[in-house]
Formats: sequence, structure tokens, C-alpha cells
Amino acid sequence: MPTSPDPAQCELFFAATHGDGARESVALRRASAHGDLVRLHRGAYVRSRDLSRLDARGRHVVLARAVVLGLSDACIVSHASAAVLHGLPRVHATAPEVISVIDPRRTTTSRSTHLFRRPGPWARGDDDSICGVAVTGLERTAVDVARTSPLADAVLCLDAVLRRLVLPRGHETGPAAAARLADVRARLLERLGDGSRPGDRNARRALLFASPWAENGGESLLRLALFELGVPDIELQRTFRVRGQFAGRCDAYSGSARVAVELDGFIKLTDAAMLAGRTPAEVVRDRDRRDRRLLECPDVRRVVHCEYRDLVQPARLAALLIGAGVDLDPRRVTAAARAAAVRFAGGPR
Repeated sequence: MPTSPDPAQCELFFAATHGDGARESVALRRASAHGDLVRLHRGAYVRSRDLSRLDARGRHVVLARAVVLGLSDACIVSHASAAVLHGLPRVHATAPEVISVIDPRRTTTSRSTHLFRRPGPWARGDDDSICGVAVTGLERTAVDVARTSPLADAVLCLDAVLRRLVLPRGHETGPAAAARLADVRARLLERLGDGSRPGDRNARRALLFASPWAENGGESLLRLALFELGVPDIELQRTFRVRGQFAGRCDAYSGSARVAVELDGFIKLTDAAMLAGRTPAEVVRDRDRRDRRLLECPDVRRVVHCEYRDLVQPARLAALLIGAGVDLDPRRVTAAARAAAVRFAGGPR
């Protein structure tokens, strides 16, 4: 499978370099008409073959590079665009078609075809540089996204930021990890201030719910779905031991129900890194052996396996949980299904 090119290295061509009526600018427009180039933004082009090899994040990075070159240095890429550049997860895999920036010179928002300007200040030292583009730092991005996004996108972003800042070396539990989490959460809450700005209430709710122990966006969505269904005492990445030996670690666990929940994505059977030299059949065999070890633990009564489709349609997840003996309120199931229908509808925001 070909490797996606570095979006920072994709060459951009600008009509403004030569002037709109110059021979070179006419050639750029002609190449675009023939399909050799793609017009990204007013006067900005990229080779079609380069753009076609990029993933959603890479295409957004290239669009950001094209857009920001026409902006003042006072502007900085922010909000959803900063989240994409930082590689933070969101509900929809596709990226926005508009670059969001903070422009401290403005007092109102302004939107054009590829640019969304927001008013407000940003402080030096609270910025970062990704692929040559100035973006808000992780903490500022997390708070901005939490203020302006639906709950699920806010939780996915915050979970990922907390994981990077709290667990930089990977999975860890104990007092040291808990202390780091408390410190980072306090800093993010301080950024929210007195809660008087639009979106602060929803952002605070998402921040208090967020967890660094969600290892990816799928696990963040799983935890949110379990919460909305009313599953009690949800714990992420719980480790179990049998007779003093490591038995396994599950994606989510309900202590009250004594049920472990695993999110089985197709990637576990196809990604070379996750296969680690095993065949898909060996992965399934190892999963079954791990389940049997977990069921030897007194704290585990059942192991439930679900897939992404069950998060999109929570009634399916509810049926699996009810089949495992988890008592769910039908009204919570209906409400969760309604929330998911809104969450997964449409495209990028």
C-alpha cells in the first residue's frame, strides 16, 4: 500500500506570484481545467496526483497552507482546523472544507468559501507550528473545540489531548497518573474562566467527563454510548489478574454489572502493526483465550464484544448488554438512539 506523502512537502503553485493575467497564471488555470492541478483556494493550486494520495488530514493541512499565506501574521489556525492538524480524532473521518482561524483584529465572525475567521485574542507561547502552519497549542485547541463542538466531538478531542499530556508513555495507572490528570484538568478548567462565554457550560461538562484512558476515538465513542445507555460504573482499560497472573485488559468495564466490553474494529484483523505477525485467525483465537482468562476472574461475569456499527445504532449495543444481563432503562435506550442519529448524521462541521 503506497505511503501517503508528507502534506508539508506537497508543492503549492500561486497565481499571485506572477499576477492574474501573466502567462504563468494562465498556464495554472489551464492545467487546472485539464485536471493536472487542483485549485485549492483563490490563486492557489496543487498537483492532482499529490492531493489524491493524501488522507483527510493531509488534504486539510495542504488547504491550510494555501489559505494562511494570504493572511496576516496576527491570525492563527484554530478550533476544528487546529484539531485536524494536531491529529486529534473527531466523529466524522472527513475533515472540514473550511479553515478556521482566530483573527484578533475582528469583532465578529466572517466566513468565505475556504476561511472562517473568529474574533478573539491568542497569546504568544500558546501557539504551535505544524507543517509550517501556525496553530493553537494542544490545550488551547482542546478548550476551543469543547466550547464550539457537539458533545461527542468535544469528548473525542479532550480524551486525546488528556492522553497525550497525562499518559505520554502509554497506558499507566496509579497515583502519579491521577496527579497528572488532576493538574491538566485544572489547567483546562482555568482556561474556561468563570464560565460566562458561550459554550462554557457544555465545555465544562465534556472536560469533567473526558478520560485519558480512552486509547482511541472508538473507545471514546464506546464510553459515551455506554454512559448514554445508563450503564453504571464505567471504567476504561481495566486490568484483571487471575491467581496473581495478568489475565487481560478490557476496553470498558462496568463494576456493578461485572461485564467487560470490547470494541472489535476491522482494523484489528487488517492492520499490520496490530496483527504483529499474526494471521486474522490467530488474532481471533488469542481473543477467545483472553476472554476465557477474564471469565475466570470473580469480577467478570460476561464479556461483550461490539463493533462500530453498534455505536452508531445504540439499540444494537443495548441488545448485546441486555443479553449479558445488564439492566437498562428503555427510556435511556431510546434517548441514546436519538442522540446517535444526530451525532452520526451529515458530514464534517
